[in-house]
Amino acid sequence: MRLSFVIPTRNQARFLRQCIDSCLAQGVADSEIVVQDGASTDDTRAVLASYGDQVTWVSERDSGQSDAVNKGVRRARGEIIAWINSDDYYTSATALQPLLDAFDRDPTVDIAYGDGLRVDVHGGTLGTFLAPPYTTVAALLGNPLKFVLQPCLLFRRSLFLEVGGIDEDLHYTMDYDLWLKMFPRARATRHLPALIASARYHDGAKSVDALGRQIVEACRVKLRTAQHVEMSVLARARMYAGMGELFAYWLAVRTGIKRAT
Repeated sequence: MRLSFVIPTRNQARFLRQCIDSCLAQGVADSEIVVQDGASTDDTRAVLASYGDQVTWVSERDSGQSDAVNKGVRRARGEIIAWINSDDYYTSATALQPLLDAFDRDPTVDIAYGDGLRVDVHGGTLGTFLAPPYTTVAALLGNPLKFVLQPCLLFRRSLFLEVGGIDEDLHYTMDYDLWLKMFPRARATRHLPALIASARYHDGAKSVDALGRQIVEACRVKLRTAQHVEMSVLARARMYAGMGELFAYWLAVRTGIKRAT
C-alpha cells in the first residue's frame, strides 16, 4: 500500500469529520485511513461508524497521544505515513500531491514536507507557517520550537520504526523529538514551498491548554538531544537563546500580551 493516514483522536468528534473528509478528498487510490481513538466518550465512535469501510478504526484506552500514534503506525500498511491529528485538516484536495510526487521522483526520499496554516477553532487563519529547508540537527535545536507543522509532513513508515517511533514519555513535543531523530537518519528529505495542512489552535489543544508544560518539555528534549550532537559554541548559544524565547513567549501569553498560537 502506498499511503496510510494515521489519525490519533480522543473526544474531538466536532472536528473529526472535517479531518477525515480532507483525507478522503486527496483521492489517493492506494491508501487507507487508520484512526486510533482513545476510548472517546463523545460522539467519536458514531462519526467513525458513519464512514463504513472507508475508515479503519479502533477505540481503546491508551496512555496518551504518543501511544496512540505508535499504535496507529504499527497498524498501518502504507509505505508512507501521513500523521494528522483529528483537529487538523488538509488545505485542499490536492494538498498532498507535491509531497507524494517527491517520493515518486526519488526513491531515497524518506521525508517530504511543506508549509502550513495556523487556524482558529472555526478555521479562520491566524497565520502562515513557512517551514525552512532542513540543514542540520544543530539548526533544528536552534529553532525555538516548531520546525514544521506536524500535519504538513509525510515520512516513510520504515524510518519511523527504525528510530523507535515516538517517545511515549513525551506528551507535548513528541513530534519535535521525532523530527530530531528522523531527519538525520533520512536518506534524503524534500521541502516543497506549498500549503499542505491547517493546524487548529483552540482552548482544548495541548499547545494552548498546557503551554507552560509544553515549553518545559521542549527544553528537556533539546538538552537531551544536544548531548549527542556536535555543536559549535555559536550553535549552542542559539539553542539557549531559543529556549529563552520560549519562556519569554510563555510569559507574554500569561500576561495577555500575546495569544497562544
